[in-house]
Amino acid sequence: MERVHREYLESRALSAQPVEIVHMLYQVAIDNLNLAITCLDTGDAIARSRAVTKAQEAVHELTVSLDRSVDAPFTRTLVDLYAYVLSCMVTGHAKKSKQAFKDALSVLTTLAVAWAQVKDELVHGPQATNVAQEQESPEPSQTETPYGSYGPVSATPGTSRDWTC
Repeated sequence: MERVHREYLESRALSAQPVEIVHMLYQVAIDNLNLAITCLDTGDAIARSRAVTKAQEAVHELTVSLDRSVDAPFTRTLVDLYAYVLSCMVTGHAKKSKQAFKDALSVLTTLAVAWAQVKDELVHGPQATNVAQEQESPEPSQTETPYGSYGPVSATPGTSRDWTC
């Protein structure tokens, strides 16, 4: 059964558009961080280690997939956020800190929601995203940027943020 599931996932990844692959990577990282939290609660250190490793691999893939040639301000911000997430994962695993895992999960979830909107716009066009948002929430969105609660990004290239856990 596991082999069939793995083959299905491989087939899905090989036939997916790049925007969908990025969305899958976010989901892998989120699912495995949730599993790491569960393993922390149950005391299963080996399963927690596997889950953290899978989540880290997904975030590493997200990091290396960034197109640094465009020199967009948000590229550096994403690099910093991914570094923060990885740091929180290490802290969560080493210190058995549920809060560090939750901090990483919070960032990844926010980015995944924004990426899902980007994916919908690319696949279905901007009209589909607007219709979906109106159906989900009659109130206007609190933030208009894809960065969610992280606010606008500084246009100054090379600035660094302190993303400590």
